[in-house]
Amino acid sequence: MTPKISVILTAWQRPQNLEEQVDRVLRQTVPPHEVVLWYNQPPKTLGLFEKKQLLDFRNAGKVKKIVCDHNFGIIPRFAMASAMEGDYVCIFDDDTMPGERWFENCLKYVDSEKAMCGTIGLRFLSKTEPKTETPRMGWHGCNEKIEFVDLVGHSWFFRREWARYFWDAEPVIRSFGEDIHFCAMLQRHGIRVACPPHPKSDKSLWGSVKGELGVDRVAISSKDRSQDYARVLQHEVENGFRLILL
Repeated sequence: MTPKISVILTAWQRPQNLEEQVDRVLRQTVPPHEVVLWYNQPPKTLGLFEKKQLLDFRNAGKVKKIVCDHNFGIIPRFAMASAMEGDYVCIFDDDTMPGERWFENCLKYVDSEKAMCGTIGLRFLSKTEPKTETPRMGWHGCNEKIEFVDLVGHSWFFRREWARYFWDAEPVIRSFGEDIHFCAMLQRHGIRVACPPHPKSDKSLWGSVKGELGVDRVAISSKDRSQDYARVLQHEVENGFRLILL
């Protein structure tokens, strides 16, 4: 029986990526059961043309759309995961372009290792500052085998029933650090966090084959959020989040 995978995409200021991202999701060797687009209203400076791109694109008819007239931020995609139909949920950032075997790669480990899988993996070197190993696991460092990490980002693949653990405690910041918070909440229930193999020789297994898309002007990483990052990390550690290297 084919595993039922629900996909949650988000859109805000990168309408140019949506069509290709949907195509890549639909071409997975394990096809998705459903694809849902959460559309946050972008700034008015983007205009109507860009909004049309988010609603009218190739394969748009295969995507369920939630269109908001307000930017509700990054939290709703994790909140809505529990409402999906699939046994598994995969959430993507809007700069993430999966290889065609990404779901297949994640399914190999999510149950056997009881781990949420992601396409970028970080291990922290400090409990109070956003210092991590370099290169990062995933498409950045090309790990040849599964690596267990403190945090995964850009894509999150997990069992649907795990979504409820996100709300074991309120996130300390609603606009940032949702990935750290979710990983910390899962750890409380014995669920690990892992970056599946991203071998240099086979990009079809990668969670994102175009990592460079995440460094444009609208990327969160392009802004100095180091204080917010440190605040979220320190808060989770103080509340029991155990870091692998520390």
